[in-house]
Formats: sequence, C-alpha cells, structure tokens
Amino acid sequence: MTTPELPALSGLTPVFAVTVLESEDSAAYLALRRFLRDALAERGRAHAVRVLGELLLTDPDGDVDGLCTVSDLGFDGLYVVVRQRWQSPRWTRSGPADLTHELTVALRRQRLVALHTVISGARLRRWARSGPYRFLPDTVLVAYDQASRGTVDVASAWSRLTTGTRLAFPEYLSAVAEALDTLADALVAEDSPRRL
Repeated sequence: MTTPELPALSGLTPVFAVTVLESEDSAAYLALRRFLRDALAERGRAHAVRVLGELLLTDPDGDVDGLCTVSDLGFDGLYVVVRQRWQSPRWTRSGPADLTHELTVALRRQRLVALHTVISGARLRRWARSGPYRFLPDTVLVAYDQASRGTVDVASAWSRLTTGTRLAFPEYLSAVAEALDTLADALVAEDSPRRL
C-alpha cells in the first residue's frame, strides 16, 4: 500500500533516533501500523494535521523505492508515514501557523521493530502495555550500550537509541539493521539462561 504524496524514500534523511519494541506475535506489526496511523491522525495541540502519505511493505520481495527489496535490506516489514502539522509558534497564542512535516518509519525484523516517530515515549509505553509489544529489557539495552562503546545514546527507560546523526535513507536502514542485529544477539543471550 502506498500513497502518491509520499516523498521518494531515497531522498529521506532521518536522524538516527529509534524506539525498539519486541513482540512474538506475527500479527503485531499490523496492530502497530494501526496505532501509528490513528495516533498521527490526531491533532493534539495543533490547529490541524494531515497524513500526507504512507507506504506499507510486508512482502519480502516488495520494492523499496528502487533501492532494493525489503528482504535485501534485512527487514520483514517497512512502514513509512509523513504527516503535516499546522501549529501556532510558541511565541504567540494566535496569528500565524507554522507548517511542519513529520516522519515516522517502522522497520520490522523478526520479533523486533525499530520505530522512528514523533509520538511520545510515554504514549508508546501506554499502548505497548495494552498491546502485543513490549519495550526491551534493561539488560538487553545495557548489553547494546556496551557493544556500541558509547557511540549511541541509550535510554533504557524508553527503549530508545539515538546518535543525533542525520543519515541518507540507505545508510539509515543499514544503521538500524546493525542495531537490530546487536539487540537480537543480546535478547538470545538473555533468553538462554531461562531455557536451561
């Protein structure tokens, strides 16, 4: 599923800032997509919002904007949304409205999802508590922090990884894939003692 107003993915340059969620439920990714779509359609404190475009790829052979396929990138699913938001500047209660464009990207690999979004960590946590996803355990994030040797800021309470670095979309996908590899290894290590 795609919409015509979505910018070319190859032209995106997101900042590496992701919240990582985990679920064993194979249908969880579509539930996450519904949550994201609904949350992004709410205007909150803005005057108005509009979902400008979205792309959902869950077929491993799905073409990612001419870059390659979803599976070539090492992912099982890709969801991209661009939202427009009109809001008064902080320095006035009325008058001009600022227009901002906000990017959400959800990348799924097996039981992990890396989520880049403007939706607050608190709102994600509330949703995750009632849904099929959970934030990663502290021990897994600490292991990731040690493996990254301080190159990535880790906020365990929010299951969040950030560098503040703006990356071209192919490099962003590669950085997320590398992070998910390291986190998956840490999850296996954490799960192993339980299975003995």
